[in-house]
Amino acid sequence: MSDFEDQAMRKMAGHLSESYSSLATVCLNLPIPVTLPTGTVSNVEVVPAIRRVMAIVEDQPMPEQQQATLFAVCAFWLGAMDIYSLLVREEFDVARAHSAAANILMTEDHLMDITVWLADNQK
Repeated sequence: MSDFEDQAMRKMAGHLSESYSSLATVCLNLPIPVTLPTGTVSNVEVVPAIRRVMAIVEDQPMPEQQQATLFAVCAFWLGAMDIYSLLVREEFDVARAHSAAANILMTEDHLMDITVWLADNQK
């Protein structure tokens, strides 16, 4: 990989990690708290955990819009992780890297929305 590609991959990995940490914090602050693996974790642990959040999001006692937002956070994060995994295994592709970055941006945007809602609705 070129220096640019290495740097892009490091940045993507960092953003994936940061957004996962934010999602773990959000999940702990849901009306019914959900604990995600934290600390030094791998995709083998976090991917199934995020899939589980997607499966139980409708059980959260919050409006449908916030449920959909949390579901979208998980879906965008998983999409970014899938694309990142392809970049690791396959030849680096700029369009694919941009797709991963777009998914990360959507993850972060939706995380902000759900974080604001949670802050506004704390008891």
